[in-house]
Amino acid sequence: MKKLSSLRNMIRRFREDQRGNVLMLFGLSLVPLIGVVGVAVDYSRASNARQALNAAIDSAALMAARDAQKLTDAQLTARINAWLKANLPPEVQSEFTAAAVTIDRTARTVKIVANANVPTTVARVLGSETLPVSSTSQSTWGTNKIELALVLDNTGSMAQKNKMTALKAAAKDLIKIMQDATTETDQIRISIVPFNTQVRIARTFQNEQWMRYGESRRVICNSRGTSCTLDDYYRTPISDLDGLVCSGSGNNKSCTKQNITKTTWAKTSEGCITDRDQNYDVKDGGSYTASEQQFPAFWCSQSTLAEALPLTSNWTTLNGKVDSMTPVGATNVTIGAVWGWATLTPGAPYTEAKPATEPRLKKYMILLTDGDNTQNRWDGNGSDPSPAIDARTKLACTNIKADGISLYTIRVMDGNASMLRDCASKPEMYYEVTDASQLSPIFKAIAGEISAVRLTQ
Repeated sequence: MKKLSSLRNMIRRFREDQRGNVLMLFGLSLVPLIGVVGVAVDYSRASNARQALNAAIDSAALMAARDAQKLTDAQLTARINAWLKANLPPEVQSEFTAAAVTIDRTARTVKIVANANVPTTVARVLGSETLPVSSTSQSTWGTNKIELALVLDNTGSMAQKNKMTALKAAAKDLIKIMQDATTETDQIRISIVPFNTQVRIARTFQNEQWMRYGESRRVICNSRGTSCTLDDYYRTPISDLDGLVCSGSGNNKSCTKQNITKTTWAKTSEGCITDRDQNYDVKDGGSYTASEQQFPAFWCSQSTLAEALPLTSNWTTLNGKVDSMTPVGATNVTIGAVWGWATLTPGAPYTEAKPATEPRLKKYMILLTDGDNTQNRWDGNGSDPSPAIDARTKLACTNIKADGISLYTIRVMDGNASMLRDCASKPEMYYEVTDASQLSPIFKAIAGEISAVRLTQ
């Protein structure tokens, strides 16, 4: 019994010794464990502080853009730092000294780089007394230099349901907003490109190297060759039979109209351009030494199509061009988009645009249509939707966006919604119009977005 009692005492002492070791080991591990937990807590606090710093620096950048023209560099820097400190969490304010502020009055930008330290709490046991956070923001003050192309459907269907009247009012609203936003000469310039199956340009371009003449037009004549019509959707009557060469017999003789010449194209009733040879029909510019890169002069299918207006800040001229628009003809969105693009690039055929490297310059296009693509130089009958023309429009839109142009699209009641949605630079830059009265609010919203002071990065 005595031996048994001793054994029990030994086991008891061993057990007591084990508990002491566990407590000792636990005590030794408690310090790093608390540190790990503390780091997690403090990193969460630092993340919140970073978010607060991001919000503070963005609002400071916008405030700086608003006040830059009224304050000196020193005054603006002092206001930015005061703004930042006032909008930081209390525990970070004491650790914040000043932001690095870079003011470029040529490019009209304010860049702010802010650093702050978040005091740690429990993590101090690991030797970290603060955690650094940082943020960067930049703003542009005043209105950016803007080049905006209005590419507007002028087809016959725009005469229906008050669409053309509403479009003219909306376009003038946009022009007025852009005029009011202008603070310096030529800061905002707008071009207007009315289109149907063609685009009409100034006949003063007749001698340019990028023009091409000699296109022929097929006509349909009766068996005697005395009554003929143009072989297009509108079957336009031909009264002048000079130059007709007919072949075949019966009531559908096939005839070719005399090729268009420079003199013919430059007369008052002409000045129209048809699609360039593929694949130049969806591109801008070129060397123009090869005929396939040149722009084919063509007879105007509808003589009342308004002439395209290159970039200008003459507000009276812009409003007058809007007033001159007349709905007539079928739809070829591709040619409208490509000529709108041409007004936004500095090379021929239009040379008014500034290079994309111009400081603060932003380029935009608003492309509006109320119907499906129905006719271009190669495809379509002027009535039914043409998938082949849709494919050309999609390629043109892709190339326009790749050239750095922000593209808005507006579908007015009818048209290929999927194509126009994909054409827009962003989903929110596509607008669906179900009633003509919606055009003015949409144009005002786009004008406000384009002309607003915005963060640049």
